[in-house]
Amino acid sequence: MFTYRYRELSVALAKKGKYREALAKELRLHPEEIFNLQVERFSLDSRRKGDPKWSYNVIFDLKREIRATGNHAKGLVAATRDKESLETDPQKNSVAMPSHVDVIGAGPSGLWAALHLLRKGFAVDLYEQGKCVEERFRDIRRFFVDRNFNAYSNVLFGEGGAGAFSDGKLNTRTRNLFVEQVLHDMVDFGVDESVVTFAKPHIGTDRLVLLLRELRAEIAKLGGKIHFSTALEDIEIKDGRIAAIQLRDVSTPNSQANWKTCEALVLAVGHSARSIYEMLHARGAALESKAFAMGVRVEHPQQLINMRQLGLNIDTKLTGSAEYFLATPTLNKTSSAYSFCMCPGGVLVPCASEPGTLATNGMSYSRRNGPFANGAIAVPIAASDKLFGGLEFQRKIESDAYTVGGKSYAAPAQTIKAFLTHREDKSLPKSTYPCGLVQSNLWDWMDKTICKSLAEGFQNFDKKIPGFIEEGLIVAPETRTSSPLRMSRNNETLVSVNTKGLFVLGEGAGYSGGIVTSAADGVRLAHYAKKESL
Repeated sequence: MFTYRYRELSVALAKKGKYREALAKELRLHPEEIFNLQVERFSLDSRRKGDPKWSYNVIFDLKREIRATGNHAKGLVAATRDKESLETDPQKNSVAMPSHVDVIGAGPSGLWAALHLLRKGFAVDLYEQGKCVEERFRDIRRFFVDRNFNAYSNVLFGEGGAGAFSDGKLNTRTRNLFVEQVLHDMVDFGVDESVVTFAKPHIGTDRLVLLLRELRAEIAKLGGKIHFSTALEDIEIKDGRIAAIQLRDVSTPNSQANWKTCEALVLAVGHSARSIYEMLHARGAALESKAFAMGVRVEHPQQLINMRQLGLNIDTKLTGSAEYFLATPTLNKTSSAYSFCMCPGGVLVPCASEPGTLATNGMSYSRRNGPFANGAIAVPIAASDKLFGGLEFQRKIESDAYTVGGKSYAAPAQTIKAFLTHREDKSLPKSTYPCGLVQSNLWDWMDKTICKSLAEGFQNFDKKIPGFIEEGLIVAPETRTSSPLRMSRNNETLVSVNTKGLFVLGEGAGYSGGIVTSAADGVRLAHYAKKESL
């Protein structure tokens, strides 16, 4: 047998999945001559507007040797099926951990750390200050109606973390063994197997809920204990080592916090656990300021994005709603603006972790069939000279937005046209934001440097997507793209640089971005974990 790989095999839009026939035609073979055909990666190629196609990377075997000649079979290369796996990967970076581990945070990194530690025979207690995802859903819907903010159960906090109420995208620039393991786990928990091979996989909030239920059940089956509505209040460090943690049942008003001994603590708290950063700093655990980004959410009719990105008369039932990925240098190339977490057919949601503040985010359901598209347009913010300078900057903008919105979680909004001329709108177009909009000139209260970068970015984006300005609505602000702080760690062992037994993971630690890479951080810790007394 001879093994080959074919890259960028083109398949007609209406023939998704018919890659065997397309490959046989390209190679001038009969389909039955192709053995062990597997898809390694596929994507939608929309570079030719009006004629999008599916593009597949495949690996396969033939009984005879063939070669690419000229334009014939130009994507063909000889290949090997040798593939490293986590099982064969040597434990060159083994990490000593006691037999019992406490994990804080039931977002992707915490859940996957718990799952894989349990699979290796560790005992795990997982603590989450929010509620299980079913109750969390009810709390969020109630908040949209009564505006009574729950600091522990909201769009950012609860089972699944912030990623459970986002677009549910699983695409990542990193495709290592740990990422592959996360995607295969998701398939085991009921997600469509295409997430392993599709270049831009997406689940959606509705299906993420089902995945989380299966994951929770598996953790329980393995003997793990999940404690919801239980917040980490404090830690004790003795002689440079984690010694104890203080936990409180937040479901009971005025409940007493209790201490318990702890030899290994995994912090997987997400990028918005500000009280944890402040507590760690007070206790002497190493933190550092880091760059992040802030900006706004923009909303457009999905029909506009479909037309500009795919072309006229394209059936989006075949392609899915169109996305955009935009980036441009601005302000004499000293800054930039770029799109982030774009949600085709999605909705906007209020996103706050503290009372008296307001931020926005976008989310979508699995079908992505809503009438509007939204995305964050963000501007990079340099690391602050002050440790908590970035966090204070976030809070200032969020507090001002809350005030401008009437202290009711209504969001300040402005059309892009009005924003570019520094004027307030007389009226606003329809929006998916559930708590109402307030007409506002963002230049009056948002940071002027951010506004200038956004203005130049919008003008450049309109050249790539005509109508971006004319039909765009800004809903402000978008402040939670990532954390402005990093928990300093040894990148080989994932342990805090100055606190033994304290393992810091995921977006909250400042070392990942998104659902999959955060979960992969948890898999990585468990993979190298070795039972050993600390």
